[in-house]
Amino acid sequence: MTDLAFPVEWVALAAALFAVAAYAHHRFWLRRLTVPQPYAAHVRIATPDGSEFELRRVSPSVPRADAVPVLLVHGVAIDHRNHDLLPDLSLARTLAAEGRDAWLLTLRTGRPDVRFRERGGMTFAHMVEHDLPLAVAEVRARTGARALDYVGFSMGGMLLYASLGRSVAAAEIRRVVIIGSPVRVRRPGLGWAARWLARMPAPFWPKLPLRLPSVMVAFVSEAFWTPIHHHVCNPDNFAPGVIRRTLMTIHDIPGALCRDFTRWAGHGGPIDVGGVSVEAGLAACAQPVLFLAGQADRVAPPSSVRAAFEMWGRDRGEVDKSFVLLSADAGCSADYGHGDLAFGRMAPAEVFAPVERFLGR
Repeated sequence: MTDLAFPVEWVALAAALFAVAAYAHHRFWLRRLTVPQPYAAHVRIATPDGSEFELRRVSPSVPRADAVPVLLVHGVAIDHRNHDLLPDLSLARTLAAEGRDAWLLTLRTGRPDVRFRERGGMTFAHMVEHDLPLAVAEVRARTGARALDYVGFSMGGMLLYASLGRSVAAAEIRRVVIIGSPVRVRRPGLGWAARWLARMPAPFWPKLPLRLPSVMVAFVSEAFWTPIHHHVCNPDNFAPGVIRRTLMTIHDIPGALCRDFTRWAGHGGPIDVGGVSVEAGLAACAQPVLFLAGQADRVAPPSSVRAAFEMWGRDRGEVDKSFVLLSADAGCSADYGHGDLAFGRMAPAEVFAPVERFLGR
């Protein structure tokens, strides 16, 4: 017994030391790579179904009397920093510098402190029903605006596809910018697996843990490129140090939301809410809209973003809408991947500036 106790004690000690070292490593890089950003206001708002979302305000340095407030909504597995990573790499601060009152929404799925009792409500449909309409109403109430401009990145645009004319009145949105938001979710070769997985009851779906590993590997994330890099971005289109900082903004994907995306992929791609496809609703949209897609985007392929563009306003006759493909052939600095649309090396000139011009019309 004595011979066995000695190695067991050493194993326990080694495990404890490893845990302490891992915790210290995590805290060090989180503090080292996260750049704090100031906000004029930061509010947390409760929803009727027992969850919460957050709004942050970036006030204009020189307000314009005729400027309409703009609501910026992030994608999946990230938070408000999707539109506000660094002082010089921020769509929100670009708009504020031009006199716009910019509001950053952190959806319930972008909060790091989701409680166990909220897990069942971490669905796409719950955000369509509660987060988006309440955020629009809150910004309108705080600014006195009759309508807002809306910028949606990836899932942020998908939420508007599902909400506009349903939970969000058409009159509440003046202009729309869609950045890399597919109207169909497809994963070639995984259809049968997705259909099988989608049958699993929602409570049994575990979250997809992304935040901890993202922080842990951030310090070596730019040492070499992996297939994961190329799936979520074009790594050659990033300035040094930016990929490491983006990893500080990554969040776990709740199991209920994973189930939604898996179900869509398993049924051929169309996004739906309660079994009703959102595609038909786009045909009735009349708001002027700008669609931006990346040539090298593997998360939201250009064809899926273009499908939403073609459906938008189809039943309304002449609608002011534009589709921009960010590619080297079109004169951009590179073929844009998904993450490049928010964090790319030339995003301030090739993404943010066109968005500001469109919203400023």
